[in-house]
Amino acid sequence: MTCKGAAPYGQTLPGVSMDFSDLMSRTLLLDLETTRTGRITHWGAQLNQESRLKKEGAGSKAGLQELDEFARDADFVLGHNLLGHDFPILKTVSPWLKVLNKPVIDTLYLSPIAFPENPYHRLVKNYKLVRSSVNNPLEDARLAASVFKDQYESFRSLAQKNPHLTDFYRFCFDQSQFNGFSGQALSMVFAGMAPAALHTTVDALDCFLAQTDGVVCSNWTKETVPGLLSNPEKRPVLAYCMAWLRVAGGNSVLPPWVKHQFAEIPGIIQILRERSCGDPACDYCRANHNAEEHLRRIFGYLSFREKPKTIQGASLQKAIVEDWMTFIWTTRAALQAPIPSMNTWRSWKPGSLFLCTRTIRK
Repeated sequence: MTCKGAAPYGQTLPGVSMDFSDLMSRTLLLDLETTRTGRITHWGAQLNQESRLKKEGAGSKAGLQELDEFARDADFVLGHNLLGHDFPILKTVSPWLKVLNKPVIDTLYLSPIAFPENPYHRLVKNYKLVRSSVNNPLEDARLAASVFKDQYESFRSLAQKNPHLTDFYRFCFDQSQFNGFSGQALSMVFAGMAPAALHTTVDALDCFLAQTDGVVCSNWTKETVPGLLSNPEKRPVLAYCMAWLRVAGGNSVLPPWVKHQFAEIPGIIQILRERSCGDPACDYCRANHNAEEHLRRIFGYLSFREKPKTIQGASLQKAIVEDWMTFIWTTRAALQAPIPSMNTWRSWKPGSLFLCTRTIRK
């Protein structure tokens, strides 16, 4: 698959190195320990080989000044859920901190893209890291770095196989904002791995259509996606949609925190995959939403029985199957869980759907 608007390979965002070690040498690892009320009790940070673990007075003005001074030479800040937890707390307590202006590499926000397929990553459970110690923010900061190393390798592998998809992720996070903080560093991670081929929303739409060919309805995509691509605050939604669509139908679900943070994602996926456009020329909808197509493919019958009929005069048998198809797709949209292929319908045990398929085969 290719996308329009290709640029010469080798272009990267200025200041972003492809070398992982070089990137990490410029990156502050950071984690906070807080109470439920948002009081900072500990913080841990590491830059290169130097580390700090602050306990006494960690949340005081002096303690946070120490953190700010320690972070002075860092170009980036890396941690797990910094954009959703640590940075908002720091801003509430001390909005004057210079570290808050540094680009953030958040491993939580990268995880669903790096590891979209269950069992995801061994060190990430929902939105939290799987800790090896309790109340040790320095170890948690290092753990986040370990997660990022695996994410980095995943993205590098993806860039070699599918540079256009990698660039799509770069485009989605470009100029993004999360809780008032810039997500530009997330974009820069991808920019350092693939050429910048997407420059406009038209380029990005063409890429989305190419990458999701056969996975979504192209007509609904053309209706739904352009508005999201034109809004930098909404583009990340499409990055997570794309990541999930890559493994749709397998053993994968959207992480709960993604559905909470980006509540519109299930609705977008439902429109793209679970709503028929009604166009006979649409290969996706004809293959997934046409009851007679499934009847021919699975059972070998050309059409449903004409009798008995519905009140409207249509085939009752066809109406029952279409209602069940709608029910299954709609239920799956709510759960975002894998849906059985149509080939497995015949093996489902007692229930209305099983009886329905038995009726078809008689």
